[in-house]
Amino acid sequence: MSADWGGRDPAWAGIRSEYRDVAGHPVHLLRADGPSDGPVQLLVHGLGGAAINWLEVMRPLAERGPVLAPDLPGFGSTPPPRPGASRSEHNLAFLTALLREEGIDAAEVHGNSMGGMLATLLAGEHPERVTRLVLVDPALPGTEQAPQRLDPGTIRLFVPFVVPGLGERLLRRLYATRTAEELVTGFQDLIHADASRLRPPLVDALVTNAAFGQQELWRAEGLAVASGSLLHLLTSRRRLRQALEAITAPTLLVWVSEDRLIGRSVIDATIERRPDLDLKVLPGLGHAPMMEDPARYLEAVTDWLERSTPSAA
Repeated sequence: MSADWGGRDPAWAGIRSEYRDVAGHPVHLLRADGPSDGPVQLLVHGLGGAAINWLEVMRPLAERGPVLAPDLPGFGSTPPPRPGASRSEHNLAFLTALLREEGIDAAEVHGNSMGGMLATLLAGEHPERVTRLVLVDPALPGTEQAPQRLDPGTIRLFVPFVVPGLGERLLRRLYATRTAEELVTGFQDLIHADASRLRPPLVDALVTNAAFGQQELWRAEGLAVASGSLLHLLTSRRRLRQALEAITAPTLLVWVSEDRLIGRSVIDATIERRPDLDLKVLPGLGHAPMMEDPARYLEAVTDWLERSTPSAA
């Protein structure tokens, strides 16, 4: 990877790839400098994603303050320190360790999908670490009365991870029989309402990341372990609900109308439990709006960030 992503696209100039040790383990992250007196912003990617999911919005967000986007252990270019270390509880501990290593007392946190789940746990269980919270199509429980209705393709995707070992075997087979371009194209139709909106440099970065994953055996293991952990937290519900109720930071909930992974029942259940949260619905977009339409994402989020009052973390 290039040290400065401006070499791949001028829109990414000033976004740097770095490796640093977190709890004695090498971690890859993207960094964009901003005003030193501005708030630090931590961006947490979703299941199967990487820090590059945030490339399109990092520079504009950096106008407010420094931006940090890590590859979670088991994803992107950060190998897990040991087998099984991609579980949600380990990645939550990783986020707190990263903030500590960076000397960051508290941050504004954006989390997408699984990253939204981790951001919820971070804000609920470590409220002193989060001053503002942006949950983007977060993986949170629906209601018992109205469990979320999933797209059939989504159901087929996640069912294997219920059986220990099966999901990882299927992933390895998929990685071995598809090109990196085919892997990216296959997931784009699930993630985005209109994948043609993604800019070619971002698609190229996603293909490079997929090709790297085909060469590293730990990537399939990391995705499989994280998927099983995510499903366990969603079905057991209790820890996520307790974390949601304990959040003290001002929180914006962003949901997109064409999401095939997070149904409206999740959003309704979240607002029912925490009616004080702000909700912004983005029509016509898919599960990762910061990739599909970064301008609309930034308009919705930065306006709210400027209006909200940070918690005294």
